Amino acid sequence: MKIDSIKLCGWRSYDLDGVDIKDLKSINLLIGPNNSGKSNLSKYFNYLKSIAHENLLTGKPITVATELDESQTWNWGKDKIECEIILSKDNNFTENDKVSYRTNESKVSLDCCHNVSSNTSVLNIKINDKPIFNDRGQICSNLKADIWVDPTDDVAGFNDNEFYWSRFLTSLVFVDPIRHHSRNSNNEKNYYFDGAKIIKELDKLRLNRATPSKWAGYKRQIKKWLTDILAEEIVNIDIVDTDLSIEFRSGLSFSLDQLGTGVSQIVMLLSHLWINKDKNLNVFLEEPEANLHPEAVVKLVNIFENELHSHRFFITTHSPSLIDCLNENWAIYRTLKSDNGASLITPNDNVIKHYETLDSLGVKASQILQANTVIWVEGPSDRVYLKKWIDIFSDEKLKEGKDYSFLYFGGTNLASFTALDDIDQNMINILSTSRKAYLIADSDCSSQEERDNDAFKAYLNSMLDRLKEANIDNIGLDSSVEDYIKVWITDGREIENYIDKNLLFEVLTQKGFKRESIGKGDNHKKLELKGTQPSDFIFEKFSSFDMAISNCYQYQDKTKIDNTSINNIALSYANKKVSIAKSVVKILDKNHCSVLDLKKKMEVLVDFIRR
Repeated sequence: MKIDSIKLCGWRSYDLDGVDIKDLKSINLLIGPNNSGKSNLSKYFNYLKSIAHENLLTGKPITVATELDESQTWNWGKDKIECEIILSKDNNFTENDKVSYRTNESKVSLDCCHNVSSNTSVLNIKINDKPIFNDRGQICSNLKADIWVDPTDDVAGFNDNEFYWSRFLTSLVFVDPIRHHSRNSNNEKNYYFDGAKIIKELDKLRLNRATPSKWAGYKRQIKKWLTDILAEEIVNIDIVDTDLSIEFRSGLSFSLDQLGTGVSQIVMLLSHLWINKDKNLNVFLEEPEANLHPEAVVKLVNIFENELHSHRFFITTHSPSLIDCLNENWAIYRTLKSDNGASLITPNDNVIKHYETLDSLGVKASQILQANTVIWVEGPSDRVYLKKWIDIFSDEKLKEGKDYSFLYFGGTNLASFTALDDIDQNMINILSTSRKAYLIADSDCSSQEERDNDAFKAYLNSMLDRLKEANIDNIGLDSSVEDYIKVWITDGREIENYIDKNLLFEVLTQKGFKRESIGKGDNHKKLELKGTQPSDFIFEKFSSFDMAISNCYQYQDKTKIDNTSINNIALSYANKKVSIAKSVVKILDKNHCSVLDLKKKMEVLVDFIRR
């Protein structure tokens, strides 16, 4: 049963403001430091299921006698504990479901009130914010007219309370943060997974001769998942002598007991979720990062998102690595404690809240950089082109601000940058701004001879020399400075020379860029293009695009334009470089990306960003 929002107050460390979580997604992260109240939401639903899942009756509010300890209430008080859960509109129903109010037609919410003084818990539902049963046990037969009658099976909503609560409570699964398949467990709750019975469950699946395809499907899927997470090919997985055996491409085989703690936990958890893959579960998982490498945690949760679509996950963590994966299918909620000791769970719905969460975890910007790679470019038009090319060559999987960001060095100002701290204290250290940097600069060469000359763009050569000098004493076990800083000098004159000639001509002659006249007063003259075809546009490897297009103009009377006017037209185009770039990328696609060495350079850049 899918849910959209949760309100909970009065439970443990949650005061009257407590929990107000909205817009739940497939992956819901509750992130915060130790002892901030992250686990209390899971503990509440675990408690709720333990008292109510066997006490559901039709045609009445569900009342359960419970012994609530004062320690389970906020501030050890005797106030009520209240919870409201709004169900999603996209829950599925069958023709056999005896329910009057469906979530795709009405707002349906589960309402639970625990009275500490009387030791009773009442489970009810609301339809469009109106309770279906009142305190006297009557049912609302007409929500608009507010008519209450004794419940009978011919009244709308008679079955709904039991129907929705039964399906919601059945959907709850809680995963023990300490999982081990061989330990003894006295846990008899089938909704609480601790790994103790996983081998028996898998063996039952293996021995089911009626559906051998399920065991084959399990093996195929687990091998694929583990190969991805462990970055080492798994060739077989099977049960041997009451244990699960995993065989690697290297020829080595390990039982579940012999695997590292983190890996064995992954195997058990994914096995359990696969066995229950056809159920619609709300899975509460504590600290999946325990004993796992951060990259493995990210891959594990990506499997949750991309391949276990029927489940919804509530993951408590104090690891910041998962924040990097945020997308439209994820929601992040921050848990924190106020001055009075109360826990709050609030959505991380803007960048400042993300920073606050990182601060509360003790994570500093020097520990995790805000972008994986910083791309240094000469100006804003270069950024426009590079971003488009990155989108094309990464299939739009690399995102600006997360995977990469841009900084401008302003042409010859690059001579003021270094990769070292000790060469020149007056220089700016590139590696202090990011772990990985990619410098992209125009050659500014007007001919191949100049491009081949070692003297061209002396400030860039100076940078390259400093990088080589850095490598003498600055190397790691497998890396050098050159593994973290790359330099790309354009093959042609400037970045615009990578633009397809026909495409560039089309944009430069569009309304808004095309020059119609020049001069003022008595010197005002009409202009026209000498030719309207891209073949008339002489734009070569070392051409300046603004001069190349300026040479395409003549006066309207067919006379030749003087050099001063040509320079004037060229300047007007140069001043519109950013606007031109924005117009170009609107129609640029991969078919335009074979100019000069662009394809090769972009493949190297995209691979560098991904590393």
